[in-house]
Amino acid sequence: MSVATPLQSDTQVSLESEQALSTFLRANQACLAPGQSRLLSFSDQISQVDPLQIFAALNLQETVHFYSENAARQEIILAFGMCQSLRVSGKYRFHLAQQFAEDCFKQLVPIANGAGFMDLPAIFCGFSFFDSPVRRGLFPNSFLFLPEIQVVMGPDGGRVSCQVRLNANTNLATLVPALLAKLAVIRHPPRLSPPPLTSGIDLPHQSPATDLSQAIATSLHNIHRHQLSKVVLATALDINGRQPFRIVHCLQRLRRCYGDCHLFSLGNGSGDCFIGASPERLLSLHKGHLITDALAGSAPRGNTPSADQQLGQHILHNPKEQREHQAVLEYLLTRLTALGLTPHASALKLLKLSNIQHLWTQVCATLPPNLHPLQLVAQLHPTPAVAGVPAAIACNFIRQHETFERGLYAAPLGWVDSQGNSEFIVGIRSALISQNQARVYAGAGIVAGSNPQQEVAEIALKLQTLQRALV
Repeated sequence: MSVATPLQSDTQVSLESEQALSTFLRANQACLAPGQSRLLSFSDQISQVDPLQIFAALNLQETVHFYSENAARQEIILAFGMCQSLRVSGKYRFHLAQQFAEDCFKQLVPIANGAGFMDLPAIFCGFSFFDSPVRRGLFPNSFLFLPEIQVVMGPDGGRVSCQVRLNANTNLATLVPALLAKLAVIRHPPRLSPPPLTSGIDLPHQSPATDLSQAIATSLHNIHRHQLSKVVLATALDINGRQPFRIVHCLQRLRRCYGDCHLFSLGNGSGDCFIGASPERLLSLHKGHLITDALAGSAPRGNTPSADQQLGQHILHNPKEQREHQAVLEYLLTRLTALGLTPHASALKLLKLSNIQHLWTQVCATLPPNLHPLQLVAQLHPTPAVAGVPAAIACNFIRQHETFERGLYAAPLGWVDSQGNSEFIVGIRSALISQNQARVYAGAGIVAGSNPQQEVAEIALKLQTLQRALV
């Protein structure tokens, strides 16, 4: 399909005037020949509102969406609707995803608001853990979309962008009022009610984590024989609700209990959502500065400050926890160096979250402008924090011994923009929700010295993260 000649870069249109927007779109539509199209992006500034209010008011659980809360950046992103999308699988999926993103951004024509403000949209991505097609998944193996509407709330205020694919057959009489109605809700969403005290769920009598004991014993045998040095084994807990789960209520509870993590929800447009509160960032890339996290080695939080400090000191000096963490750190440094980068690691720290603490090392690097964020994602996924070492042998062990399909669990979720900025988290402490059914995931890293009973207890602790969001 041919693309119409781009508009002038100084074009300005107010999103608060139906007449101005309609007149502009009609004039551009009249210039399009059959088969031609324009991909337009309109921008505006908005006052501070809670994007969860928008989520609830527009009932986005039934819409393709991406929701992200980043407490460290004081940023919330809500993107919904599909202007363009890509579904792809196979070993070239990250390369094809990069081509899709680059093609979208080349076509995009930015239109400033009446005051000259402009904010370009991102492309949002959900990649499954393995590159082979998911047999019974509710989500594609790899899913990318350019949203119809993107809302960003940050410390400096809010902004919104609206994307329109305009061709000779676009029905503007329907499109413009529908778009402005959504914008009216975005600017002034109704107040959000607190979630109910309980949604009513039926928990299994026994945690499925106990079923991992044999797999953990087998992995330790293979580690002893030097076939592996680490493998991450996970389990899934299926929960039935007495009524359909409301994603906005789940996100409210996650915000209240785990606001120090990366909160997220990815919706497929059919009411199925993958949500979570991940402590792990795969990468953050802003203005050529890369940050990634080595996060491995865990302990619960203590009931008192002294008990908490004792537990933290234990994992800081425990050889087993150190080995698990060092495997992740060495992997990140090696993979980044292979791309021609010069990574720098911070001192080892404790990352203390509400119910768990981890060994944490931050890795930084400066990126050349020709290195695309999705090349980094392809290079880093899966890290030893969610797979193991060596990666290929560990992944094969996971396929053989886990009793469920990982799908989006422990996989890269995030966004990339046209300036090369990007944020990806790892989809752990997560759940797949469909109507009144929820599948909750958690895992643990197995290395030499791991104790099967302790690993099962750690997984049970991690499962509580999402159970608390559901109840």
